[in-house]
This record gives sequence, C-alpha cells and structure tokens, in this order.
Amino acid sequence: MKSSRWSILLISPRSSRSSRRLQVPQALCIALLIAAAAGLGGLGNGLWAAGSRLYVDLCLHNERVENAKLMKTIGFLRSFTDDHSDRIRRLVGFEDQTRLRFGMNTISSDIRKAGIGGPPSIEEIVLASLNDLNVARTDTIRERIASLERQVDLQKSTFSRMMNQVVRRYDYMAQHPSIWPVMGGRITSLFGSRVHPFFEQRAFHEGIDIANVIWTPVYATADGIASFVGYKGSFGNTIIIEHQNSGCETLYGHLQQTAVVPGQPVRRGELIGYLGTSGRSTGPHLHYEVHQFKRPANPMDFFLPTDTMVD
Repeated sequence: MKSSRWSILLISPRSSRSSRRLQVPQALCIALLIAAAAGLGGLGNGLWAAGSRLYVDLCLHNERVENAKLMKTIGFLRSFTDDHSDRIRRLVGFEDQTRLRFGMNTISSDIRKAGIGGPPSIEEIVLASLNDLNVARTDTIRERIASLERQVDLQKSTFSRMMNQVVRRYDYMAQHPSIWPVMGGRITSLFGSRVHPFFEQRAFHEGIDIANVIWTPVYATADGIASFVGYKGSFGNTIIIEHQNSGCETLYGHLQQTAVVPGQPVRRGELIGYLGTSGRSTGPHLHYEVHQFKRPANPMDFFLPTDTMVD
C-alpha cells in the first residue's frame, strides 16, 4: 500500500511563477505538528511559570514593604508605651510621697494592680506567634496600651481623692493656731491654775499672758474669721477669731487698739491689733487663749518651733 504524502508548496516572494513543491510523508508532517504543538505548550508553560514567579516576587516585595512599615509602627508604639509607663510610675511615686508628707496612707500595689490587668500570657503569645510573629507583637502592644488606659483612669481617681484629702488637710493646718501672736516679750502667766492678781485666790487661767511694750503688733495665729471685735468685760479691747476647719477659736485680750472689723477674713501672720493695757490689767500685755471644740486648750501645745516654716 502506497503511503500518503502531503505536498508543501514553496513560492518565491519575487515571482509567483517561481515555485517548488515538496512531497512530505504524512506521518512526518503529523510528527512535526505534534512537536510544534508540544513546543508551544512548553513555551506557554514556561511563560506562565515565569509570570507566576514574577507575581510571587512582587507579592513578597509588597509584603516586605508592609512588614517594614508594620515593624516601624510597632517600634513607635513600644516606645510610646514605655515612655507613658515610665510617666505613670513617676506619677505614682509623686502621689506616694505626697501622701506620706501629708500623713495619708499610701495605696498598696495590690490595689493599684486590681482591675488593671497585665500583658498577655506566654501561652497567648505562643499561640499568636504560630500564626504570625507580628500578630503576637501587635497583640502585646495593644494589651499594653489598654493596660495604660486603665492605669490612667485609676491614677485620675486616686489623684482626685488625694487632692480632696490634701485640700482638707491644708485647710485644717491653715486654720490650726501655730505661731506666736507677738514677736518677743515674756510670758508672765501660763495656762492653768494660778493665784488671781486682783482677787488673790486660786483661779483657772484659760490662756497665757505675754508682756511687752504698748503698741507691740499682734498677729493672727491662723487663718479664720474675726467673729468678735470690741470691748469684752475684763479683757478690754478683744478680738476673737474663729478657725472653723480646725475646730479652734483664738482670743486676743487687753489690746490697745484693734485693726480688724467683725466678719473680716484674716490670714495667719496678719496684723490684727496692738498690745495694750485695756480692761482689767496690771500692765501692758496680751492675754491669748485657744479654745478647741468649745473647750479651753493650752496655747503652748499649739506653738510650732521657731525654725518651722508655715504658710
């Protein structure tokens, strides 16, 4: 049986008359076509693989860029949380020192930690790192920021309570008699039982007498309100100052002249009058009393040392 052949016609581009015909076995043509198809398929696969590799490289590059940005953000947030954690620690230290200075109890670390929470546990970080290390880092920082927010809220609350206590303590101390009402002089009679200079019998002396020259300035021993200014029996010209926040009341008797009016607010160390001999007096002196919660108290128990600074 004669094998079939395929004819291939070759035509010259110069002249359509010049042509040649080649006879090629059919099997060879089919083999060549199969080889060409296989080559085109291989070329296509190669181009597809190259394209896929280029796409993967591009994706990896983008991931690296995003990862670099994320690491930069994580670094900033870590620095941010470290800085604010340090600030909170300094605030806590300041609050503790302030509380100790004003005689208040400090807040225990257990109370400060209650409700604040802490960083994720080791198990949580490990589980997160199995998926993505950056996820673990961001989760840790996110929890630190949340913890900082809770610490700030707690610090605001404790600071507010502390400031209220400080204000109350300051008001108490400002209205607590603590300085001498006159500069210089000598004490001629102390608080307690004594022989009365006029009646010559024992009587309870509810204050102290400080002798000095007439017109010696007399000062308020604490902040308060002048509740009485006027003539008061044997005390002569008298000033009574009410120090409500400390429960005290001070009396200044035998004044030569007063320098305040009833209802006038006065500050510690403010001039209120002048020492004299008004009323029943054996000589120029100041009669000074302290009453605490409506009961007479020894003024000597209230004076601070002379080298103590008071506002």
